[in-house]
Amino acid sequence: MQMIEALKTRIAELEAELARAASVGGGTAYEELMDDLERHVEELEARGGDVPKSALALVRPAGDDEVEDQFDNMPI
Repeated sequence: MQMIEALKTRIAELEAELARAASVGGGTAYEELMDDLERHVEELEARGGDVPKSALALVRPAGDDEVEDQFDNMPI
């Protein structure tokens, strides 16, 4: 449980850092933060934690979920 809470805390920190990086023009720092956010989101999902919708919106923009949903219902 502590790991899930630590991941959620780090995700919130990364979202704040991303907002600051975007306000000064983004660049390489923004890309690195996005990569880090994506890794943390994936780790949280793998551990069964609920990912904040705001983080999901950054990592998987609108439309990606619709494509993934199509695969969820495909027979194997």
